[in-house]
Amino acid sequence: MIPRPATASSRDLRELSLRGVPMVLMYHAIDNVAEDPYDICVSPERFTEQMAWLAGQGLRGVSMGELVDAMRADGARGLVGLTFDDGYVNVLHNVLPVLTRHGFTATTFIVAGLMGKTNEWDAGTDWPLMTTEQVLQVKSAGMEIGSHTMTHIRLRDVPADQLAVEVRGSRSDLTDLLGHPVRGFAYPWGSMDAPARQAVVDAGYGYACAVETPVGDLGVMALPRIVFTQRDGTSRMVLKKYFFRSYSAVRGTRRHMSYSPFLQAAKERLTR
Repeated sequence: MIPRPATASSRDLRELSLRGVPMVLMYHAIDNVAEDPYDICVSPERFTEQMAWLAGQGLRGVSMGELVDAMRADGARGLVGLTFDDGYVNVLHNVLPVLTRHGFTATTFIVAGLMGKTNEWDAGTDWPLMTTEQVLQVKSAGMEIGSHTMTHIRLRDVPADQLAVEVRGSRSDLTDLLGHPVRGFAYPWGSMDAPARQAVVDAGYGYACAVETPVGDLGVMALPRIVFTQRDGTSRMVLKKYFFRSYSAVRGTRRHMSYSPFLQAAKERLTR
């Protein structure tokens, strides 16, 4: 589905409250692996179960571009964002058939400088990343391609010249590959600060996804996501659906000690 362009009457998403943010699911690899030291891989069987649960709840998984446009038009009810960071080859084989079955779309955030290589930033995994040809296959299947920097570095406290290379350079390379401007960006490890967010704006992106977003930083350049893992069966998905805003509030303000018992309870339910 081609995202609807924003109009002059669209909502301004530069600043948001948690109440106005739909749930966004964050995935990495979808595969059966022998070792998963960082707990970022979900088996194809579990992922199939999770997507069936969403469909059974009357929810539709969409790309972030479509979700952001729907938020601007006050039409995001019933939608959830689906995102896959890093661009693993297993997304092509284990994700696309499941999404197609349900009529879902998603966004895959690509590490532009490492296409065809492996996730060298994670010691002990060595999982293959999509080649340029495979990225184009994902695009042809109707999925959105976003940027995840050039080399998957943490962007907090990065010098301005390096920020420009990682953020602007990745958009330029992916735009050349895809033949159209790249709209979306995801901060590796969710690591960001004000200069990083400004670099994303300056590079011309239309939105950016974080992970644990401080409530005061919420906006179209820092959209919160909640990580889904192998542990998330039906009961945990129910909890994440109903408590993800509270959980995001806890995680985004964890440096403060004043959050309520309700928020602390939500955090405990979703992390155990």
